[in-house]
Amino acid sequence: MITSFELLLTTAFIAVVSAALSAFVGVPVGFWLSSISPRLGRIVSAVLTVPFLLPPFLIGIAINAITRDLTINSTIGIFLILAAHTIMNAGFIARIVATRTVGSELVDAAEIEGASRLQIRTQIELPQLLSAVASGAVLVALYSATSYGLILTLSDGQVRTLETQIAISALQRLDLETAGQLALMQTLLSIAMFLSVRKFAAIDSSLTEIQTSRLRAGWPSRFIGLGFLAAVLFTLGSVLNRSNWGDGLLTNLGNLASKGTRSMLNISILEAAGNSLRNALVVAIVVVPIALFMARKKAPSLLAVMPAGISPVVFGLATLAIVGYLPRELTSSWLLLPLVQVLFALPITYQILHPARNGFDSEQREAASLDGANWLNRFWWIEFPQIRKAVLLATTFAMLTSLGEFGAASFLAFGSNETLPLVMFQLFGRPGGDNYGMLMVAASSYILLTAFIVYLVTLPERNRNPRH
Repeated sequence: MITSFELLLTTAFIAVVSAALSAFVGVPVGFWLSSISPRLGRIVSAVLTVPFLLPPFLIGIAINAITRDLTINSTIGIFLILAAHTIMNAGFIARIVATRTVGSELVDAAEIEGASRLQIRTQIELPQLLSAVASGAVLVALYSATSYGLILTLSDGQVRTLETQIAISALQRLDLETAGQLALMQTLLSIAMFLSVRKFAAIDSSLTEIQTSRLRAGWPSRFIGLGFLAAVLFTLGSVLNRSNWGDGLLTNLGNLASKGTRSMLNISILEAAGNSLRNALVVAIVVVPIALFMARKKAPSLLAVMPAGISPVVFGLATLAIVGYLPRELTSSWLLLPLVQVLFALPITYQILHPARNGFDSEQREAASLDGANWLNRFWWIEFPQIRKAVLLATTFAMLTSLGEFGAASFLAFGSNETLPLVMFQLFGRPGGDNYGMLMVAASSYILLTAFIVYLVTLPERNRNPRH
């Protein structure tokens, strides 16, 4: 029987190695992104960012579509999990790099002094990037330590982590004492990784516009960049290609309103999608004002980022533990889940809004205050017009975070309140009949919608508002 210490080591190994691989791939990909044309760079960066914003279990489904004929053991399972985490997160690191290129003046000065491109990269650019990349890698480690759904879909039960064992203990064995002990270990591991962020500056939004560098990418960066782009397209394409599984695309689309083969589902995919969208709207309405309030201070708030490292499974278990102390009207309502999901959406929302609010010219705000404007007027008429793109980004990604959340939903959403990830996972577990085709067309719709949203909200302001 696997021990708690072995579970801790497995979880830590997956988190640390995933972060290292994501940084190893993401840095040269970022150099490549900053060396191509701005228009092409926006398209490519949008594609590479999509896996980061998809729910982990959906990436697991995509890779499973490629490897479903493999016989999974613990070694192969861990390899697939590490590959999935790299595909998910290397694009995030690449955007961090591509938004922090060396300025033209510094490049000109270095070239006048006789520095080569390699010397500028290694002696000037990399040292400047180290803090941001290291901070981003720690966040990747935090996310990788809590990718519950991905591990379930890829390991076939052969890889056990603290998260999966928490769910088994709580939901299958009803052993809440063991689940609580494992949850404490998982939280302590996350806190240990989280505290290492203090050594680095807080990172800005990973979805700010990429900068075009005067330094051409070398052949290793171009090779890795093109290879990673091909890997992402192949992974996502494996799902899109299977959307016509069985009786074809149109039949699969029509089946989204059904409850699957032999009515195995409690509700249809369309009903579950409606539940998820309703929850996502609540999350966005609640979390964006909170993040805006926390982002007003120049000093970064580690408290706002900390929920990224605490497992949704732990939050779900904790909510179940205190449900008896909460109002019955809340615990019996669908509203409980989105209120918990606010915690998961806070980190990425804050990371977008903090640099936007602190990049605002405070002299305008002070001048308005002297003229008698109250705080609401100062924010709405002076500050908001300048940060509205960041608010749109934050709102969009808060909703995407809620739409794809799986861990807490598996504890808190049942029956007619089940969410889209739960229903899709049920179809994944029973792939017979029309179920697999329904799963693939639902996953394809999710991927295409996310890709469209990412591209749309990352367009330059002038392209989206041509009259201005």
